[in-house]
Amino acid sequence: MKAKKDIKGFFKRNYMIFTAVLIVVLIIGLFFQNSSMLGKMNRILNDNQTAVHEIYDDTKVIKAYKNGSGEGLDEKDAFLYDTLMEVIPEITEEGMTDYEKEKAAYDWVFGVTHFNDDSLNPMNAGRSEDNYTPYGVIRNHEAICVGNATTFKLFMDAMDIPCKIVHSTEQGEHAWNVVQLDDEWYHVDVTFDGGMQNPAYGSFNVPDSMKDDGTWPYDHKKIPECRGTKYCYILMNAIELEDMYDIPGAIADLRDSGGGMLSFTLKDTKDFNTSIAQYIGDGININNGEIGYVGMYALDGKNVLVYEIEYYNGNTQVPDEVLERLSPIMDKANEGVFDDFDMGSFDDEAVG
Repeated sequence: MKAKKDIKGFFKRNYMIFTAVLIVVLIIGLFFQNSSMLGKMNRILNDNQTAVHEIYDDTKVIKAYKNGSGEGLDEKDAFLYDTLMEVIPEITEEGMTDYEKEKAAYDWVFGVTHFNDDSLNPMNAGRSEDNYTPYGVIRNHEAICVGNATTFKLFMDAMDIPCKIVHSTEQGEHAWNVVQLDDEWYHVDVTFDGGMQNPAYGSFNVPDSMKDDGTWPYDHKKIPECRGTKYCYILMNAIELEDMYDIPGAIADLRDSGGGMLSFTLKDTKDFNTSIAQYIGDGININNGEIGYVGMYALDGKNVLVYEIEYYNGNTQVPDEVLERLSPIMDKANEGVFDDFDMGSFDDEAVG
């Protein structure tokens, strides 16, 4: 009896200690369990952002394409072989320059990842397990940057246009291409094109002065210097204006043309500066979007101003019939006037 009382007394005296120890053990257990769960969730959620993907090697497919036979290729490479055999004759013709072939391939790759051929609906990028390979890009209409770069290179290699992949992984993964045209190299970035429905060519054939800004560091020893400007799309299509006072009108003329990049050169740059360029971009209204000033670049002895039109929700514009009805409603909303709007459905009783 005495022994039982002593044991009972011991537990009574140390009850608080045992309770505290038990709580600590439970907390530690929950911590490790939750840490494990959180770790798994983070790995799942951040996989596309943090993983460094293997660069697809197209050697077998290109060799098969040159030989005109896909025999011996695995299922995925055979699919790519068939794609090249079908698409290249459709997008090219005899007598095309390398630049024309490059642009045709660029347009095709851009279209694959932006719109479904059947419905013309924007495709959701980045969900397929093969989104970093040409097979996943073409088969599933989904791509991350590595997928865009390897798919574009696949076409360049098939067309005998020198092309390399730039793989930057120092500040998060990004990949793009450099191509050689007339013995000069250019950067090409399908992912950062800037277009929605159609290519904007904002990063199509640009020199180091535009691309190598430190945002995505890369090994310069592995990538040739890109000094070419002859085939820089932004320079080739820059509209020459008299002075800065012509910029608003030029933007207004082009703002509903499908978006993307707008580029201009000025004959007279007196008093013009970055603040004025930004003021003009911010001040021009655009239906269902906004215009931003990207920067001024020295290209082939010219100062080229670049603006970008960005549309909301992937739409290029609101239909006129919708705009006609919606505009007065929006005006009322901005003025706080809801005279003919029944708020009854939002009262406490309706919600409860």
